[in-house]
Amino acid sequence: APSLTQKWTRYICEHAYKNSVEGLTGNEDVGQMSAWYVLAASGIHPIAPGDPTYEITSPVFSKVTFNLDNGKKFQIIANNNSKENLYIQSATLNGKSYGSKQLSHDDLVKGGSLVLEMGEVSK
Repeated sequence: APSLTQKWTRYICEHAYKNSVEGLTGNEDVGQMSAWYVLAASGIHPIAPGDPTYEITSPVFSKVTFNLDNGKKFQIIANNNSKENLYIQSATLNGKSYGSKQLSHDDLVKGGSLVLEMGEVSK
């Protein structure tokens, strides 16, 4: 259920990662846990290794910009984002209504923006 992914991703980002010597729970695993945090805190995370699809989830940040290798930029903007407003109410991708809970890597590398409207109630 997308709302559970949003809830638990935000929870893990808040409780399992800290800016300290022992900031990661468990073994760092050669950067994979840090990479997961960067993507999840941005509002997306890979569904499975080798699958070029990201689950859209609850971002920690209100705005993230990815500077892509092709010179383009992809932004994830979370309006009304807060600890209480952790659920996605609606989304637009490049100005068009976006009902999918997933984002393909191909769409991400085209550049543009994913705008999420956040709220307290899971939808």
